[in-house]
Amino acid sequence: MTTPQAGADTSPQPLPSENPSVRGCDTDAGPGSVGAHVPQPSRIPAAEKPRREHAIVIGAGFAGLLAARALADHFGQVTLLERDTITDDAAFRRGTPQSHHAHYLLERGALTLEALLPGLRGDLTTAGVPVQDFGEAMRFFLPSGWTPLTTTGIGVQSLSRPFLEQQIRRRVLALPNVTLTDGFRVDGLVSHGPEPTSIRGVRGHLDGTRKEIGADLVVVAAGRGPQLSTWLTTAGFSPPRERSVDAQVAYTTRLFEGHPEDGWTARGVLAYAPHAHRACGIVAVEHGRCLVTLAGAAGEKCPVDDTGFQSFAESLPDTFAADYLKTHRPLTSARRFVDHGNRWRLLHRERTWPSGLVAVGDALCLFNPIYGQGLTVAALQAQALAAWLERHESTRQFQRRAARIIRIPWLMATSSDLAWTTKRTQVLPRAAHWYLGRLINRIPHDLDLYRRFARVQHMRTSPMALLAPTVLAKALRPQPIPPAQVAP
Repeated sequence: MTTPQAGADTSPQPLPSENPSVRGCDTDAGPGSVGAHVPQPSRIPAAEKPRREHAIVIGAGFAGLLAARALADHFGQVTLLERDTITDDAAFRRGTPQSHHAHYLLERGALTLEALLPGLRGDLTTAGVPVQDFGEAMRFFLPSGWTPLTTTGIGVQSLSRPFLEQQIRRRVLALPNVTLTDGFRVDGLVSHGPEPTSIRGVRGHLDGTRKEIGADLVVVAAGRGPQLSTWLTTAGFSPPRERSVDAQVAYTTRLFEGHPEDGWTARGVLAYAPHAHRACGIVAVEHGRCLVTLAGAAGEKCPVDDTGFQSFAESLPDTFAADYLKTHRPLTSARRFVDHGNRWRLLHRERTWPSGLVAVGDALCLFNPIYGQGLTVAALQAQALAAWLERHESTRQFQRRAARIIRIPWLMATSSDLAWTTKRTQVLPRAAHWYLGRLINRIPHDLDLYRRFARVQHMRTSPMALLAPTVLAKALRPQPIPPAQVAP
């Protein structure tokens, strides 16, 4: 079990209900503003805040930790329940198999994290993970060529998910009213009354002993599995309806020693329907190491053996990945992860939803990891949780808030992924994929378009920015001839 660091500041700082620097679309801090400062709103004195007694968070991963941070300002006690054994290091956990692979925190997510945990960005920089400009540190090969080298004003930090979770966990567990019980297997929800309308706790097992823990609020942040639907059904509620789009994406990742000699923090070849099935990314992370991830869409297989791993890299339209693999030593074996696509549990559409229960993170909505939206959406949901608690609204109202956060990232991800499916899709997703393809083909040749696109990608600007008259005109022009395949 993780314990707070000695000497840590354990005074909980009240959260803003919603930080204006990360909520709206117009959040540009100006050209070149890498790591823009997040203004801190006025604090509400703790003595003026009504306090509930006890909240439980199921899951102590990224979404669960941030939910606990939001709850800490509103409950006398917050208990994190985690099935895995948690240590204080940045270790990979069995419950998050995707954590072996490269993760990507969008700038909107980074700014939201800074609002939730002020000073985190600076601490990460001190730990050797500097803030860099997205357009200067990261470059991607699109079907029409390499993204331009340019200043975007978007600040990014490149690190592994276990390392990021470690830094967040230390801060959250330093709060005096937050505790972690690891090794706890939740078996179900405790409902109230003969005809359940509310959840009042959880039941499970700890060290082989059956336990039942009461709570005023249960937050499910249990990750990618079907636990939420199972628990609801067992408690007497209907299983939630779901919406899903599966691009049949698979990943294989290996950790290597040494950053690329060319100085790039991240380089990648992106898959794009319907023809570019293979993708690859090299991401420099903490401690002078790199994650190399191979990806295949529409059922494309990603090998785990040494020869197959190298051959896959050599099959890509640029040699940067194959060249890196030949000159750097692997530190781990390759690990495969088969993604099950985008899946949204439509809790906000349920006619009846129990009081005392909300869901966040992957337990609510899974995104195709290739778009890097999941961490940012989870952070925004934690911020929305704080705002919801301030307003004393129903749990159903929170799920509606969470759905509004999900809606645009879902549209952006599934518009592309629907193009991989063999089923006939609706007109709007097909039109969106066609239009997006036209813009992507122009990005290597248009600095302004790339900056606009990057801001939308990082959730700093509404996707409506890509429908401006000047952008529409660019999309409708004759498409450029594909450039040479080798990066400059």
